[in-house]
Amino acid sequence: MNKTLFIVLFQFLLPSSLMAAYGQNSAPDPESAAVFSGDLGVGVYHSPTVARSNSSSGHVIPYANFDYGSFFGRVDTFGYGITHLGYGNLELVTRVIDDGYTPAVSALGKRKTSVPLGLGTLQIMPYGAVILNAYHDVNQSGGNLVDLIFAERWESGRIALYPQAGAEYRSRNYLRYYYGISDLQASQGGLPSYAPGDATNLFAALFAEIQVSGNWYLNLNLRQTWMDKSITDSPLVERHVLRSGFAAISYRFE
Repeated sequence: MNKTLFIVLFQFLLPSSLMAAYGQNSAPDPESAAVFSGDLGVGVYHSPTVARSNSSSGHVIPYANFDYGSFFGRVDTFGYGITHLGYGNLELVTRVIDDGYTPAVSALGKRKTSVPLGLGTLQIMPYGAVILNAYHDVNQSGGNLVDLIFAERWESGRIALYPQAGAEYRSRNYLRYYYGISDLQASQGGLPSYAPGDATNLFAALFAEIQVSGNWYLNLNLRQTWMDKSITDSPLVERHVLRSGFAAISYRFE
């Protein structure tokens, strides 16, 4: 199967998200009553930009992992369950991605944060969860993004661990906006022009959920992403491996 057909199948057959697999034995029912359940809190996020930039890599933002009828929030992914599909649901999804930045060479211009919208599914099976999201950036890049994630749960006492592994596809339109350099920008910024193709990054992560007291939980996540050569060959990029994570304190509503 060629790469283009592979991506098309990802986007239109089973395009979703991650954190709802945490602590659940089945996917939420899109037709269920609107009862709020899940975690709300605040967290400190560290996610450095791949490129050389003048942007900050640390943020204090709300933490949310909840269901409210057909609506849900899964840390960085939010959406609405449309209908049942396999071991889960077909969903409308959007994702908060901190991919905007200001290049260190200011003449190259600010790259605005993407606004991904698309379809997805979370499949919670007897042995782990599979998450597949397909988005289109309706903001500046006009590119496509596909995320595939495998997650499992190990629990002991007050601690639950969720190892994860997967891949993320980014189309050439997306990459050319964020890591490309046009001929005009090259002449202004003193860097060679660069027009990347599409890319597939691999990643591994570990999420930990620790019950502190009663309904209070400490949530920790570490993630390492190995960047595709199409990204790392850009004159704007300074990392081949991206390490990110967050720590959050949350209250669980049951």
